[in-house]
Amino acid sequence: MRPNVDIPWSIHGRIKEHAEQTDRTIEEAYIETLENGVRDLPEQRGEVTLPSPGYNDFGPRLIRTQGTDSPDINDSVTFHPFFHLGENSMEIRTRTDDMDADEFTDRLARLHNVGRLSTSWFTVHQLGGALVGRGPANLATAVREAHATFADEDIPTYKNGHLIFIANLAYEDEYLLIRAELPRSSRDKQVLSNVELRFITEGVPVTGALYQRLARAFGFNELFNATAFDLPRTGFNAPEGSTPVVTEQITTEEENYDDPSVNGIIIENPLQNNDDLLSHLKSELSGPDRSKSEAEHHIEVLANYDELYCDLTHNHGLSEDREYEFKGLSATYIKPLFNRNSTWNLTVSVSW
Repeated sequence: MRPNVDIPWSIHGRIKEHAEQTDRTIEEAYIETLENGVRDLPEQRGEVTLPSPGYNDFGPRLIRTQGTDSPDINDSVTFHPFFHLGENSMEIRTRTDDMDADEFTDRLARLHNVGRLSTSWFTVHQLGGALVGRGPANLATAVREAHATFADEDIPTYKNGHLIFIANLAYEDEYLLIRAELPRSSRDKQVLSNVELRFITEGVPVTGALYQRLARAFGFNELFNATAFDLPRTGFNAPEGSTPVVTEQITTEEENYDDPSVNGIIIENPLQNNDDLLSHLKSELSGPDRSKSEAEHHIEVLANYDELYCDLTHNHGLSEDREYEFKGLSATYIKPLFNRNSTWNLTVSVSW
């Protein structure tokens, strides 16, 4: 017997929006909502737009690579400052998709509005340089302006540039990653190809509701089962008193304060022209044998970027004269997640 109940119009609206976002019929959306509950529905809203950059967001900032001397267009680096995988890491995959630049920006906005994303990092990579920074709003800007920026700065480019986005989820050691190949012209539109979404979890998820919500917000309706994985990683501790060569301070404007706060710095890459240090990093590699061997072969990628981003644990005022000390770095080879591009994540430790 069907119950005769009044359902608030706000719920009807959210189910309709859920159907539109996930390419379902209204009937399918109602059935799914009854089975799974209303909590996983998107909040009803009009046009979805990205907010202004957050407190710690910056960029897109151009970092040059070794350019045409670089071994390969695939040699990219990300700088997520807190990228640390747990002992029981699991990977959840989605399918791949193509989308135009405007749709990609819209999906970033919907992804952001679901919530549960914390610190994030992006690298929009080309042969001669990369646009780097933090926050989905700045990533959207980088994607829209990449072609013009690379052209204006006389950056050598190649047809298969790519982007990597890494964001912390609300839980420790859990991440969302997006990878895509940079826009190419298709029927008067700029289209990103091979867009992929991944989740990294610590252990097998008890419930996948959060991942489903995030994936659907980004336009993916199917999540595959979590599988165990391990990534090669390496690192070193710098000798006491090592001083980085600082090329830029990253500041955050704080309301009600006259002095901007420095929360990150850009330094010259100490791995460039340093074969001994690269050999040391190769010797310190850990991880599964197959991917470890591949990571060893691509250790030079760590020296590809002329500069590195460093997150500061403690902020200080821009007017304060601080001496920085280079503590070392850790590196994780993330290519096995996507099986494309020889990409490392570098977390550089600097104190003052």
